[in-house]
Amino acid sequence: MQELVSRQEPASLQGTLIMTELFRDHPEYRPLSPLQYDLTAVAADDRILVTGRLGCDMRMQCSRCLDTIEETIHVPFEEQFRVVKDEDEEASVEEEEAVPVTEERIDLAPYVMEEFVVQLPYAPLCSDDCKGLCPECGTNLNEQSCGCNTEKVDPRMAALQDWFKSQKE
Repeated sequence: MQELVSRQEPASLQGTLIMTELFRDHPEYRPLSPLQYDLTAVAADDRILVTGRLGCDMRMQCSRCLDTIEETIHVPFEEQFRVVKDEDEEASVEEEEAVPVTEERIDLAPYVMEEFVVQLPYAPLCSDDCKGLCPECGTNLNEQSCGCNTEKVDPRMAALQDWFKSQKE
Protein backbone atom coordinates (compact mmCIF):
# COMPACT_ATOMS: atom_id res chain seq x y z
CA MET A 1 0.00 0.00 0.00
CA GLN A 2 2.81 2.40 0.89
CA GLU A 3 4.45 1.41 -2.39
CA LEU A 4 1.31 2.39 -4.31
CA VAL A 5 1.13 5.74 -2.51
CA SER A 6 4.81 6.49 -3.13
CA ARG A 7 4.76 5.44 -6.83
CA GLN A 8 1.69 7.55 -7.64
CA GLU A 9 0.97 5.23 -10.59
CA PRO A 10 -2.15 3.11 -11.00
CA ALA A 11 -1.86 -0.58 -10.18
CA SER A 12 -3.81 -3.14 -12.16
CA LEU A 13 -5.30 -6.11 -10.30
CA GLN A 14 -6.83 -9.12 -12.07
CA GLY A 15 -7.72 -12.51 -10.72
CA THR A 16 -10.41 -14.89 -9.59
CA LEU A 17 -12.05 -15.80 -6.29
CA ILE A 18 -13.80 -19.08 -5.49
CA MET A 19 -17.21 -18.32 -3.95
CA THR A 20 -18.65 -21.82 -3.49
CA GLU A 21 -18.38 -21.65 0.30
CA LEU A 22 -20.04 -18.21 0.39
CA PHE A 23 -23.20 -19.59 -1.27
CA ARG A 24 -23.23 -22.94 0.55
CA ASP A 25 -26.41 -22.11 2.50
CA HIS A 26 -28.15 -20.29 -0.36
CA PRO A 27 -29.48 -22.89 -2.84
CA GLU A 28 -31.23 -20.23 -4.94
CA TYR A 29 -27.82 -18.91 -6.07
CA ARG A 30 -24.98 -21.14 -7.33
CA PRO A 31 -21.73 -19.83 -8.82
CA LEU A 32 -20.85 -21.77 -11.98
CA SER A 33 -17.41 -20.20 -12.30
CA PRO A 34 -14.98 -18.32 -10.06
CA LEU A 35 -15.66 -14.62 -9.57
CA GLN A 36 -13.41 -12.71 -11.96
CA TYR A 37 -12.22 -9.24 -11.08
CA ASP A 38 -10.43 -6.61 -13.12
CA LEU A 39 -9.56 -3.68 -10.86
CA THR A 40 -7.39 -0.59 -10.91
CA ALA A 41 -6.00 0.98 -7.73
CA VAL A 42 -5.06 4.66 -7.81
CA ALA A 43 -3.42 6.51 -4.93
CA ALA A 44 -4.01 10.18 -4.19
CA ASP A 45 -2.59 11.69 -1.00
CA ASP A 46 -3.59 9.33 1.82
CA ARG A 47 -6.43 7.70 -0.12
CA ILE A 48 -6.57 4.74 -2.47
CA LEU A 49 -9.44 4.42 -4.92
CA VAL A 50 -10.09 0.93 -6.29
CA THR A 51 -12.45 0.69 -9.28
CA GLY A 52 -13.25 -1.93 -11.88
CA ARG A 53 -15.62 -4.72 -12.85
CA LEU A 54 -16.61 -8.05 -11.35
CA GLY A 55 -18.16 -10.94 -13.23
CA CYS A 56 -19.35 -14.46 -12.52
CA ASP A 57 -21.53 -17.10 -14.19
CA MET A 58 -24.42 -17.81 -11.84
CA ARG A 59 -27.24 -20.32 -11.68
CA MET A 60 -30.31 -18.77 -10.11
CA GLN A 61 -33.98 -19.61 -9.73
CA CYS A 62 -36.70 -17.50 -11.35
CA SER A 63 -38.76 -15.93 -8.59
CA ARG A 64 -42.04 -16.38 -10.54
CA CYS A 65 -41.88 -19.78 -12.26
CA LEU A 66 -39.00 -21.39 -10.32
CA ASP A 67 -37.17 -22.37 -13.53
CA THR A 68 -33.38 -22.43 -13.50
CA ILE A 69 -31.61 -19.42 -15.00
CA GLU A 70 -27.94 -19.43 -15.98
CA GLU A 71 -26.61 -15.93 -16.50
CA THR A 72 -23.33 -14.05 -16.39
CA ILE A 73 -23.62 -11.28 -13.81
CA HIS A 74 -21.40 -8.20 -14.30
CA VAL A 75 -21.09 -5.72 -11.46
CA PRO A 76 -19.17 -2.42 -11.24
CA PHE A 77 -16.86 -2.08 -8.24
CA GLU A 78 -15.69 1.04 -6.44
CA GLU A 79 -14.23 1.30 -2.97
CA GLN A 80 -12.15 4.01 -1.34
CA PHE A 81 -9.57 3.35 1.37
CA ARG A 82 -7.77 5.82 3.61
CA VAL A 83 -4.38 5.20 5.15
CA VAL A 84 -4.45 5.93 8.89
CA LYS A 85 -1.50 5.91 11.25
CA ASP A 86 -3.11 5.12 14.60
CA GLU A 87 -6.41 4.10 16.19
CA ASP A 88 -7.37 7.68 17.21
CA GLU A 89 -7.23 8.76 13.60
CA GLU A 90 -9.16 5.62 12.62
CA ALA A 91 -12.06 6.66 14.88
CA SER A 92 -12.31 10.08 13.21
CA VAL A 93 -12.31 8.50 9.73
CA GLU A 94 -15.36 6.31 10.49
CA GLU A 95 -17.79 9.08 9.55
CA GLU A 96 -16.23 9.35 6.07
CA GLU A 97 -17.01 7.04 3.18
CA ALA A 98 -13.43 5.79 2.95
CA VAL A 99 -12.54 2.52 4.67
CA PRO A 100 -9.77 3.13 7.24
CA VAL A 101 -6.70 0.93 6.73
CA THR A 102 -3.78 0.58 9.13
CA GLU A 103 -2.03 -2.48 7.65
CA GLU A 104 0.54 -2.43 4.88
CA ARG A 105 -1.58 -4.65 2.61
CA ILE A 106 -5.31 -4.48 1.83
CA ASP A 107 -7.15 -7.76 1.39
CA LEU A 108 -9.71 -6.83 -1.27
CA ALA A 109 -11.42 -10.25 -1.31
CA PRO A 110 -14.05 -9.46 1.37
CA TYR A 111 -14.91 -6.13 -0.27
CA VAL A 112 -15.13 -7.68 -3.73
CA MET A 113 -17.34 -10.59 -2.59
CA GLU A 114 -19.59 -8.33 -0.53
CA GLU A 115 -20.17 -5.97 -3.46
CA PHE A 116 -20.96 -8.87 -5.79
CA VAL A 117 -23.47 -10.44 -3.37
CA VAL A 118 -25.17 -7.09 -2.71
CA GLN A 119 -25.58 -6.50 -6.45
CA LEU A 120 -27.16 -9.90 -7.22
CA PRO A 121 -30.78 -9.60 -8.36
CA TYR A 122 -33.11 -9.87 -5.36
CA ALA A 123 -35.90 -11.50 -7.38
CA PRO A 124 -34.34 -12.92 -10.57
CA LEU A 125 -36.62 -13.44 -13.56
CA CYS A 126 -36.15 -15.83 -16.47
CA SER A 127 -37.69 -13.12 -18.68
CA ASP A 128 -39.47 -9.81 -18.13
CA ASP A 129 -42.78 -11.30 -19.30
CA CYS A 130 -42.61 -14.46 -17.14
CA LYS A 131 -46.17 -15.54 -16.27
CA GLY A 132 -45.18 -17.55 -13.21
CA LEU A 133 -47.07 -20.45 -11.68
CA CYS A 134 -50.84 -20.91 -11.38
CA PRO A 135 -51.72 -20.24 -7.73
CA GLU A 136 -54.36 -23.01 -7.81
CA CYS A 137 -52.69 -26.00 -9.53
CA GLY A 138 -49.03 -24.95 -9.82
CA THR A 139 -48.82 -25.23 -13.63
CA ASN A 140 -46.00 -23.24 -15.21
CA LEU A 141 -48.02 -20.69 -17.20
CA ASN A 142 -45.06 -20.04 -19.53
CA GLU A 143 -45.34 -23.63 -20.83
CA GLN A 144 -49.10 -24.16 -20.88
CA SER A 145 -52.32 -22.62 -19.64
CA CYS A 146 -54.61 -24.28 -17.17
CA GLY A 147 -58.36 -24.11 -16.72
CA CYS A 148 -58.27 -22.87 -13.15
CA ASN A 149 -60.42 -19.92 -12.17
CA THR A 150 -57.91 -17.43 -10.78
CA GLU A 151 -60.46 -14.63 -10.39
CA LYS A 152 -60.43 -13.51 -6.80
CA VAL A 153 -63.51 -11.92 -5.29
CA ASP A 154 -63.15 -9.66 -2.30
CA PRO A 155 -65.04 -11.48 0.49
CA ARG A 156 -66.66 -8.19 1.54
CA MET A 157 -68.21 -7.91 -1.93
CA ALA A 158 -69.05 -11.60 -2.44
CA ALA A 159 -72.71 -11.04 -1.52
CA LEU A 160 -73.04 -8.51 -4.37
CA GLN A 161 -71.52 -10.68 -7.14
CA ASP A 162 -74.89 -12.19 -8.10
CA TRP A 163 -76.81 -8.91 -7.73
CA PHE A 164 -76.99 -8.09 -11.44
CA LYS A 165 -77.67 -11.71 -12.45
CA SER A 166 -80.98 -11.76 -10.54
CA GLN A 167 -82.11 -8.48 -12.16
CA LYS A 168 -81.58 -9.79 -15.72
CA GLU A 169 -83.74 -12.89 -15.19
